[in-house]
Amino acid sequence: MKIRPSIILFVAVIVFLTILIIWFGKKSQQTPETNATEQGVAKSSQSSIPPVQTNAPATKVTTNANVPKLFTQDKGEQIREGLATLNDVPIIFYGRLQDQFGNPVVGAEITGSTIIYNGTESGGKRVSTVSDDNGFFHLDAGKGESLGVMPRKQGYALATTGTFFHYSYMYADHFTPDKNNPTVIKMWKLQGAKPLVDIGKEYKLQFTNAPIFFDLVAGKIVPSGGDIKIIVNRPEGEVSEHNPQKWSIDVEVVDGGFIETSDKEWSVTYAAPESGYQSSDTFGNNNGIGGIDKTFFVQSRNGRVYSKLGMTLLINAKEGDLVYIRFGGVANTNSSRNWEATAPY
Repeated sequence: MKIRPSIILFVAVIVFLTILIIWFGKKSQQTPETNATEQGVAKSSQSSIPPVQTNAPATKVTTNANVPKLFTQDKGEQIREGLATLNDVPIIFYGRLQDQFGNPVVGAEITGSTIIYNGTESGGKRVSTVSDDNGFFHLDAGKGESLGVMPRKQGYALATTGTFFHYSYMYADHFTPDKNNPTVIKMWKLQGAKPLVDIGKEYKLQFTNAPIFFDLVAGKIVPSGGDIKIIVNRPEGEVSEHNPQKWSIDVEVVDGGFIETSDKEWSVTYAAPESGYQSSDTFGNNNGIGGIDKTFFVQSRNGRVYSKLGMTLLINAKEGDLVYIRFGGVANTNSSRNWEATAPY
């Protein structure tokens, strides 16, 4: 059978195309292997050659384990964690109740009020317990920022000012409980209140550098005697923010003395101190403006009067202005140191 030239040509073209397809197929299979080899070389070379720094954006992916929390949390979460670390502190308290004679206060109810502010929760919590036969007690109030302790028993009054305790680490002197050294809280065993005279009088006086005598019981100025003598020492001219000048007052107790104290101590003292009084002192105002505000325990008239006294004096700004003086408090006029009538019942 004779084969036509056209058929031969057709077959030859088909074979050529088949060879080309096979050749290009092998070439494409070799290319990834070559790339993989090149990548391996590049990868191994990176272990010994530092990468070239460019201005192109970084494409390195880093896990959260290697990123500081500062950059993985929003600001609110940081604040919450900070408050939880500083303010979410275990609130444990070991205390003992004693009266003014050093005896244990037995069977008193103690309430602990916890302030909570930890970034997630804010508010308060209360726990309570009872003092044992030796006056000891223990409070476990969970976690919080601070604790207020309030003991109560019929016939007693709180006689301690420091019953609020900061546990938060935000305070350098934060409270640390000690089971072997319980905190002593004083309570006053009431003996029977005696009548007291209220002291409450305001005076507006023309300035003078002469002594002024005050009768605290009668609430008036007297020529001499009384309970308190005051001398105001003031320079000439204006005393103000624009013209500050130093001034002072001399305070003297007539036939007695005083002990300077604080408002808190004043409020929980139910009997006048037996000793420690001084007859006089000078109190100055170095800022040259404003006034002087003092609190005293006073024994006057040779021990016949014992007073819890608050005194305020405002200096006159101009020489023609008035000096303001105010007294407040209570006095026992029966030669008794008893101030129990000021106790909260």
